Amino acid sequence: MSNNNSFLDVLNVASFLIGVANYNENLTQTDKQELMSGVEKQTSVLLSEIHAHLDSQDKKIDKILTMLGEKTQ
Repeated sequence: MSNNNSFLDVLNVASFLIGVANYNENLTQTDKQELMSGVEKQTSVLLSEIHAHLDSQDKKIDKILTMLGEKTQ
């Protein structure tokens, strides 16, 4: 009976260690998902800011071209 209990004890310890390793891996995956989500949000904000800046530059260039066109005519 003692031999059977030792085997069960070893099995319980192994199961516990696998559970801890799995828990750590799940935390790592969650951290990666949160990090990727943050990067995606930041990328979206930056792209929006770049788009707005380029629109502003386009309007300025159009105004300059219009002014140059008026002076050459």
